Amino acid sequence: MQTNNGDLPALPAGATLPALFAAQVARSPAAIALEFEGERLSYAQLDARAEQIAARLRAAGVGREAIVALALPRSLDLPAAMLGVMKAGAAFLPLDPDYPSARLAHMLADAQPVCLLTSAALDGRLPQGVPRMLLDAPASVALCSTDAGQGPLRDGAAYLIYTSGSTGQPKGVLVTHAGIAGLASAQIERFAIGADARVLQFASSSFDAAVSELCIALLAGACLVLAPAPRLLPGDALVALINQAGVTHATLPPSALAAMPAQAMPTLRTLIVAGEQCPPHLVEQWSAGRRMINAYGPTESTVCATMSEPLSGAIAPALGLPLAGLRVQLLDDALQPVADGETGELYIGGAGLARGYLGRPDLTAERFLPDPAGPSGARMYRSGDLARQHADGRLDFLGRADHQIKLRGFRIEPGEVESVLMTQPGVAAAAVVAREDRPGEPLLVGYLVGAPGAVLDAGALRQSLALRLPDYMVPAALLQLDALPLTPNGKLDRQALPAPKFDGDGHTAPRSPREEALAGLFAEILGLELVGIDASFFDLGGHSLSATRLISRIRASLGVQLELDDVFDAPTVAGLAERVEHAPPARRPAALRAA
Repeated sequence: MQTNNGDLPALPAGATLPALFAAQVARSPAAIALEFEGERLSYAQLDARAEQIAARLRAAGVGREAIVALALPRSLDLPAAMLGVMKAGAAFLPLDPDYPSARLAHMLADAQPVCLLTSAALDGRLPQGVPRMLLDAPASVALCSTDAGQGPLRDGAAYLIYTSGSTGQPKGVLVTHAGIAGLASAQIERFAIGADARVLQFASSSFDAAVSELCIALLAGACLVLAPAPRLLPGDALVALINQAGVTHATLPPSALAAMPAQAMPTLRTLIVAGEQCPPHLVEQWSAGRRMINAYGPTESTVCATMSEPLSGAIAPALGLPLAGLRVQLLDDALQPVADGETGELYIGGAGLARGYLGRPDLTAERFLPDPAGPSGARMYRSGDLARQHADGRLDFLGRADHQIKLRGFRIEPGEVESVLMTQPGVAAAAVVAREDRPGEPLLVGYLVGAPGAVLDAGALRQSLALRLPDYMVPAALLQLDALPLTPNGKLDRQALPAPKFDGDGHTAPRSPREEALAGLFAEILGLELVGIDASFFDLGGHSLSATRLISRIRASLGVQLELDDVFDAPTVAGLAERVEHAPPARRPAALRAA
């Protein structure tokens, strides 16, 4: 039998995730599968916990093609619940409990899950109307079911992931088990994952990268390292976690890499970069002394469609070659192949394609087209990404054919943000774009036209948006214009939209050395000359990632330990100065482990 890494047998193509996991449990039942804050589960223990959840679901009548929502914190229960749902034959819908309640309510109403798995602590924060199953409540059925007859089929639904939608609401991508074995096989081999690997679970469960992290760890006999969300914040917290846990493999977006020193994590021997384009200077910094791979793929292609060879030097990473079982084509507007070296839109075909968009046959037909290069009945997914192909098949990414945005690793449809803006009182027209007026600091910016006589309050609008959109989709700046600029053919002239001018000179000067120091740190992080003590960090263009850098600089400069919540709760210089006065001394950085 061929092997794809060390002694790991090649994963059978088309096998379901529960079947692949069961085979690994049989190979290494005593090995550690999960680790969370000092707690550990072996493969046998994880399998038993997942089977308990599956038994409860089966007893409740859950079976094939059902959808089960998961709203759980990062913990040992989260991967167990994912596996348990799939063992019962159903598909899991991951929900981030920190999402705005309106967004969670829409996802639940759209997906119509048969039940919601959560915990007692989170139950009260979640929308009502869906039957609950509390994992930390006593089970009402025997937990020893061995009925595997209702397990999933190869083409059965595995999970449902919601992505940003151009029509104003997120859309659900329904992914089957068909592409999971190919994904895991290719990534385990390319990332050199063996039984001694310790894989970081970085991605939120609401993003499909979490599925990849789970698969490459648990289907290779390795350990999946989980941690609470605050310990995963890019910067000092994430560096400390990687070193303390001895993480060997991690998948991170370039924006996270930019917030950390490349050589501060000697145990990290393989780094996968994904989610957005990686600048050459970050490739040069982070590829030195370790394996670095660029992975590319939309949710619609079972996480990953192509991977690069190991990267080295100050290069713009290529998309690489498709995974086994997948096809990529570059086509023109007439769906004809373009020549090598010419720009075309990237279409993906093969076993890894999602079934489509839940309840959206129109959108499914628009994005999943008949594949003229494949066998009868084959489909291809229109990615919207532009690329150029070399003679050897390698692909270079060249941007988008539409206006979809990738920002700090998140996929954002401007139309969704624009639609929410248009529901706000006094807004007559809206446009949302990504800008990078300060190198390395891309920001989401909204442009508004008010109804006659309306004066729009940007701060109040951002607060209103935060009630309906995740924080990464709330524009860092909102500018009111008399009219949106148009091209001669009547379309939005994005090049003519003005750059935001953040009010950095403030209204009130610092009144103490502490406020003066904090104002200087605000200005340093935000790229401003002056910051007044009453100006909000977020109204000045800050976001969650830059807030983590602010916390790090406060610790280094002022010697006190603040948390990210401090910046969100008291986002002004004056407010943070009070927090600094009562903050504990800074914790010393964790000692680096030997490589």
